[in-house]
Amino acid sequence: MTIYLRVIPSDDSVFQVMFRTLASLAIFSIFAVVAGAQVASVKPAKVMRIRGSILSVEDSDRVKVATDDGNVYAATLQSIDAPDQKQEYFKKAKKRLADLVEGKEVTVMLRTSETGESYAVVYAGADDVGLKLIEEGLAWFAPNRSASQSAADREKYLRAESAAKSTKTGLWNDKGPVAPWTFRGETLQPPAAETTEASVNVEMPKRSQPVPGRTYILGPRGGCYYLNDQGIKVYVKDKTLCQKQ
Repeated sequence: MTIYLRVIPSDDSVFQVMFRTLASLAIFSIFAVVAGAQVASVKPAKVMRIRGSILSVEDSDRVKVATDDGNVYAATLQSIDAPDQKQEYFKKAKKRLADLVEGKEVTVMLRTSETGESYAVVYAGADDVGLKLIEEGLAWFAPNRSASQSAADREKYLRAESAAKSTKTGLWNDKGPVAPWTFRGETLQPPAAETTEASVNVEMPKRSQPVPGRTYILGPRGGCYYLNDQGIKVYVKDKTLCQKQ
């Protein structure tokens, strides 16, 4: 005669199984909420076009911009990296940047990345200031700062750097110039694809348009300027603005 025995679990073992199951579900739910929050916190980059003047040159590749509507933004020049403070050519690069933008009305394509960092393409008249620094051998093209740059503009920057190298212009006249990211001990990372909230037309107008409510003054030497909120003269490149009033 064969006897079959069936073990019936005690109430304690049933309780333990149920507890482990509920604990696992709770942990899974926590991870799901955290992951969802992380995804939600990644916001698309913002790009906007602003006009104004340069309040200050804070570094060899960083400026503070005062807009026509009274806002102030600090930003690093997009797609370039100029010598750091303890590097040779730092003072030359910073001075040249100041020469290009101070006292001039500028147009800025300002991009704020997902991490909150601000990068800018600054135009003084029709000149791309960052590109000018590369052309004059005072900055490197920086791939890690070029996430939103078009392929055509990236090629333009690379050609400018190659030309400066071949002619030994500026810092390329040194035997072994050290890139700023190497000097800082950073590893150069290729730019990740970036999503922007809206596409922005970056074509520059051939003629400046007067800002409503602003009075342009023709100086005795022929310069055209206006007074900002601090009473400081800000010269504009397009002198026809003084003739449109």
